[in-house]
Amino acid sequence: MHTATFGLTPAERDLEMPGGQTTSLRTDAVSKTPATYLDFTIDGDPLFSDLQARAGGGLDFAGVIQDSWPIESVAAIERLLGEAPGDLPDGRLSLYTCPECGDLGCGAVTARLHLEDDMVTWQHLGWQADYEDEISALCDDEAFPDLTFTRDSYERVLREQLTRLRPMTAGFEYPDQWERRLRRERRLSAVRRLFGRR
Repeated sequence: MHTATFGLTPAERDLEMPGGQTTSLRTDAVSKTPATYLDFTIDGDPLFSDLQARAGGGLDFAGVIQDSWPIESVAAIERLLGEAPGDLPDGRLSLYTCPECGDLGCGAVTARLHLEDDMVTWQHLGWQADYEDEISALCDDEAFPDLTFTRDSYERVLREQLTRLRPMTAGFEYPDQWERRLRRERRLSAVRRLFGRR
């Protein structure tokens, strides 16, 4: 069993669409909103890049630690530390969620957290939504390997972010919460039209 070095690194949502179009310039209902977050690193390499490569591309998620969503980020870190229950009905926790709204109904990359005295393991990484029990593999040919970290260094990295983010939650309000919900509804309507549903 390989014990990986856990870390965090700044990352941005990929705004390109198939064909090379940059969606930040689009005005239709399927445009993507820019999102920045802290990606998890495994032995220094961004985890999301590895997930994308194994899945053959096409994943569109953002990490659960974001300055723009400090309340949700604090809750996510508490889950990652095992101090709060998972946010999925089966007890699993989200690592990456919808970059538009963070809603688990849009689907998320999740894992089961296993804590030991000196080790932390993310088990059975996969895709799931909060309205169904099934967990889908992220790639067709093989399951994504479990990730194991030394618990003290894992906790130190996450607690540094918890200390930084907690003051940001005091009196925090999302100024564009309603607009974000409307954007999500427009995206869902566009997808329904695309597939011939109303």
